[in-house]
Amino acid sequence: MTAGLPGTPEAWGWRCLHCGAPLASGGLGLLCGDCGRAYPVIAGVPILVKDPIGYVRSELSSLVQAAQDARLRRDKLDLIWRDAGLSAASIERHRDVLDTDIARAEMFRALLAPDVEALGAEADETLGMRRSGWSPAALFPYLLRDWMNTAELAATAARITAALEEALPDPSGKPVVFAACGAAGLLAEIPPAFDCLVGFDLTLPVLAAARRLLDGNSVELALPHAIREAGRAMLHWRPDRPARTPVALVAMDALNTAFADGCVACVVTSFLLDLIPEPRQLANEIHRILCNDGVWINYGPSGPLTAFWRFDEAEGAAFIEAAGFTVMTTQAHRATYLDISDDCPSWSFRSHICYLTSARKAEQSGQRARARTPALAEVSALVPQHFAGAQLVQRQSLGPDGARTAVFRHDGIPGRARSLELDRDTARIMVLVDGKRTVDDIAALLQRDAPAPPREAILSAFARYFAEGLLDWRSR
Repeated sequence: MTAGLPGTPEAWGWRCLHCGAPLASGGLGLLCGDCGRAYPVIAGVPILVKDPIGYVRSELSSLVQAAQDARLRRDKLDLIWRDAGLSAASIERHRDVLDTDIARAEMFRALLAPDVEALGAEADETLGMRRSGWSPAALFPYLLRDWMNTAELAATAARITAALEEALPDPSGKPVVFAACGAAGLLAEIPPAFDCLVGFDLTLPVLAAARRLLDGNSVELALPHAIREAGRAMLHWRPDRPARTPVALVAMDALNTAFADGCVACVVTSFLLDLIPEPRQLANEIHRILCNDGVWINYGPSGPLTAFWRFDEAEGAAFIEAAGFTVMTTQAHRATYLDISDDCPSWSFRSHICYLTSARKAEQSGQRARARTPALAEVSALVPQHFAGAQLVQRQSLGPDGARTAVFRHDGIPGRARSLELDRDTARIMVLVDGKRTVDDIAALLQRDAPAPPREAILSAFARYFAEGLLDWRSR
């Protein structure tokens, strides 16, 4: 097996996330012939996000920070145990867990570092915000589930494969996309007849590990001895799997993909719809990229009974129908969640009902709900407002680099918290939003400071914040 995209970039219809023009192979990745934007490839994974350099460096920085934090906690263990009265066995367990955290962060970092260092470029999005995926630590259990030959993955793959085969009886050459694919083990289980597969996610370190595994290489993971006696697990491509054409893995946002309109035959979402704060935006993006009569296959739990959105048979079908699809089938299955107990006997897992829904893109899409976005000409007179629960968390590393980051959170939809990393100038803007000042007022305040971003850049930034749901607004 070889790394890279199946077919050419043109065959997939990749488009520039800034100007919408087609992308083509060039340099160290993909290039836009119209605006000149470059999208690099890191560890075999094309970076198709709006600010690829800033995104990659942020992903690498999170690994560096995770290792530093674990070292600091480990160095303090000998002081802590005396105050807490922990036994020697407990201290040894804590040390082992922290050593594992460090080893895991360093392993992921080693996968990314060579290509990151070769970039030698600055992040190019000003007044921006960066949507992040799950942290590598949160997604790490999926690497184990997906690549340790678990019964849970096999059952999920069998259900989704059956739905795919029913939706696409002749799948050859038809693009099938797995959104938020995580550790990508599900893609390895899809039959070779589906020869045009791409998976994407926003957690680059795990994508880099999955890329190695899909290419037939192994990945060694450190594990706490309390979870697995050997203290490690060797992941690899299973030899009994049939050979298949390459699977593409891409770093990309499910709410803002680089696919051209109508270029995909089928989109699969697994354990995604019930987790994201913007399910309508996801449904709209899936509708956009699907071809006429394209199919959306969704698999996952309904969500809690108190959730704002819920996706059981009734509500899930109603949501999907309202998004411009015709529901074909819905099946309920009792399933385990992150069960790797065969390989790690002390591992805990859950069991719940999952719903497998297949829906076809309808000819008429007028039912789809779209939030109104103000035109750029309107923006200056609007009064920006924060959503409920808005918080700006300023973080500074206490390590040698002393790096500062800002994380913005809000609960625009009850129970659907959003969290985004902001650059310095965007953080300044968020502080000035008080529900009274207009965008013009805030621009005037910003231009008193040096360096001051151009007024046009500030107005464009607010238009982007409104469009992407970072801020609410009202007329004065």
